Amino acid sequence: MTHRRAANSSHAPSCGAVRAAALLTVALVVAAAGAAGRAGAEDAQPAALDAPYRAPYLPTDDAVDLQDVPSRRDPGVMEMLRSRKALESSPRDLSAALRLADAYIDFGREVGDAHYAGYAEAVIAPWVGSSQPPAGALLRQATILQYRHEFAPARALLRRTLGLDRGNAQAWLDLATLDMVQGDYAAAGRDCVEVSAGAGVEWGVACSASLRSYRGQARQSLALLDQIESGAEYRVAGGPAGYRIWTLGLGAEAAERIGAWSIAEDHYRRALALKPEDNFLLVGYADFLLDRGRPREVLTLLGAHSQSDTAFLRLALAKAALHDPDASRYAWIMAARFEALRQRGSDFFGREQARFALELQHDPATALELARQNWTQQREPWDTRLLLAAALAAERPRAAAEALAFVQTNHLEDPVIGGLAEELRTRIESSAAVLP
Repeated sequence: MTHRRAANSSHAPSCGAVRAAALLTVALVVAAAGAAGRAGAEDAQPAALDAPYRAPYLPTDDAVDLQDVPSRRDPGVMEMLRSRKALESSPRDLSAALRLADAYIDFGREVGDAHYAGYAEAVIAPWVGSSQPPAGALLRQATILQYRHEFAPARALLRRTLGLDRGNAQAWLDLATLDMVQGDYAAAGRDCVEVSAGAGVEWGVACSASLRSYRGQARQSLALLDQIESGAEYRVAGGPAGYRIWTLGLGAEAAERIGAWSIAEDHYRRALALKPEDNFLLVGYADFLLDRGRPREVLTLLGAHSQSDTAFLRLALAKAALHDPDASRYAWIMAARFEALRQRGSDFFGREQARFALELQHDPATALELARQNWTQQREPWDTRLLLAAALAAERPRAAAEALAFVQTNHLEDPVIGGLAEELRTRIESSAAVLP
């Protein structure tokens, strides 16, 4: 297998600055926020706060920094430039196109910017659109669709990839990840077996260990991940650092499932020591800190990563928790970002939108509708947690009945989810007892 990525991985590395003297027009964003403010629970769009800005911003001089962009010295940027040059010199070379697409996809995941997925899609479009698309191009297109949460077409392309290349371990790993995201754990188990057959025991065991953390076996999951991670640096070919980052991230999540907070934090810190700019890890660790009542540390952790929408939401949550004077401005900017995404037709931030509505706008009805819509597509623990929390806040415990059954059937371990589920079941039983 020539290319293998960890299934769950994700800004701003050392950056240069864009400097300009021209007018920075935020009128469109202000209008977008106003449109979001008019939306109600009927269309499940979070309403924006009143805009703190009333006019376009005009920099006072040419030295004002308007936006940070990745430096050309960033390793990911350098890889994109090298791959772009190679493809330009051989535009019909599929291998060169796949390398460039991979560079875009990997960098987009790292910085949490979906634009790079679009760049990758443009690179492989001639091969994907051909009469006989190669397996490599189909696999990258499936990855892009999965990133956008277009799960059904992504699944179809993964199946087509495997029809052409049955032993493609990356396709099996992506399919296993997709099955776990959507809560089809039986299918994920079969996929993990295929991962092991195609990529080696380390990858297959890590896949299975990840699956165990969703099925009430988080302690076994953590033990397996710690065991394989300890020797992974020397045993795994084709990217040991990436493998270690992946297993450490999975271990952090498994430790959180059983309330092993110090172990979880150790895993996050070790993973970030290997890849300090990884958006996925940064956001996961920020959520951990917010749950532990440590919002000030979130500001330090994510202060240089505000261009990522997922990171910016955690900054807004931390500001609110601290009652920071900037909290309302951050909430407004987050609402404007969501509206801009909606106008572009992007609907793959359902989890973040539901959390924004629940925790920052204090609108449980809208949060519940958004969380229910999101849960039909993805059923990771955080998706389940938000649906339970929104149902409880909206005083509609029966709206979470399907999620409660899912938690019970799969023995999902999580201290927060467990508490929410117990409270919802108590309320459902109490309401049933008073019925005639």
